[in-house]
Amino acid sequence: MKKGHSLGIRIASLAAAVVVVALLVFAGLSFSRSSHSETQVGLAEISDTIKPDSDYTISIVGDISLADNWRIMPVYDSRGKGVNGILSDEVLKIMRESDFMVANSEFTVSNRGTPTPGKYYTFRAKPERLSIYGDMGVDLVTLANNHVYDFGPTAFNDMLESFEAINMPYVGAGRNLADAKKPYYLTLPNGYRVAFVNATRAEKWGIDTPGATATTGGVLLCYDTAEFIDTIKTAKANSDYVIAVIHWGTEWSHKLEQVQKTTAKDYINAGADIIIGGHAHTLQGIDYNGGKPIVYNLGDFIFNDNTEDTGILQIKFLAEGGIKFYFLPGQQKNEFTNLLSGDARTKKINEILSWDGSSAKILEDGEIVAK
Repeated sequence: MKKGHSLGIRIASLAAAVVVVALLVFAGLSFSRSSHSETQVGLAEISDTIKPDSDYTISIVGDISLADNWRIMPVYDSRGKGVNGILSDEVLKIMRESDFMVANSEFTVSNRGTPTPGKYYTFRAKPERLSIYGDMGVDLVTLANNHVYDFGPTAFNDMLESFEAINMPYVGAGRNLADAKKPYYLTLPNGYRVAFVNATRAEKWGIDTPGATATTGGVLLCYDTAEFIDTIKTAKANSDYVIAVIHWGTEWSHKLEQVQKTTAKDYINAGADIIIGGHAHTLQGIDYNGGKPIVYNLGDFIFNDNTEDTGILQIKFLAEGGIKFYFLPGQQKNEFTNLLSGDARTKKINEILSWDGSSAKILEDGEIVAK
């Protein structure tokens, strides 16, 4: 069950992980982090050493806007139901009961700043809106996208401080390049370590969202892939499994850009174990490369007033060893997101598998497998 976001609980979770590692060392089954730079320790090997009582589920959703000057928040306020007014009970149950929940946060957070000159859409939320992530059950946000810098550097820095104030970890952005490249590491109950990394190449007609530098804040850009590849390699050297989230693709299109196909392979070769995309406002195809899944786009999750495809991706680390992937298709309609069922669900899955870049199968229970 979801444990919430208090600092005390996070410290308790860390303490439990330390105890587990200490027990392994005492038993002569040492699981050293330094070993990752030499020999990768596989999940099955660790799971044979110590098994959790149940599966561990990481769920990931696409783009979320909690901006006060955009579509969702005015409806959220007028309906007066909190998150139940914008997300179905089924969706909320999945999010809250996931062991770890990840979302793409696509707006800046501040009461200050001015809109980026010449930029048509600029999104900003009051800091208190971030409590909604707690209501949803979100544990980590990805920030490498084209709207976190919409109100300039002051608002951008306020956003980082606002997330830090509620103890919400983030990846893909920072006060300098080293921070923007920093992976987020999650230790599972069996000692298995998962890394999250995040970058963006979303803007096509000029880059309004600056890339972080050695001395200035911004996002991690991957138009030139070198920095992101270096980030992935660092994450892999210090973890067992790397989840790479990328903001990219053509908006409102199921057709992939060639750069998505080519760089996804580059990132897998660098050490990414799954590629997950956002930004297109809609779903895109699901592929496999070298046994690694590529979910090209999760699109909008709860973002605007359009009717758009969406869904929840789940990565399940099984108690008996191994990993399974699941996709739960959904729809954003009338500022409300729910999951599809019956014929609508079957039809949407068949559509996804027919789109550009798809080479996977989705089984009846939603499991994604290679053909």
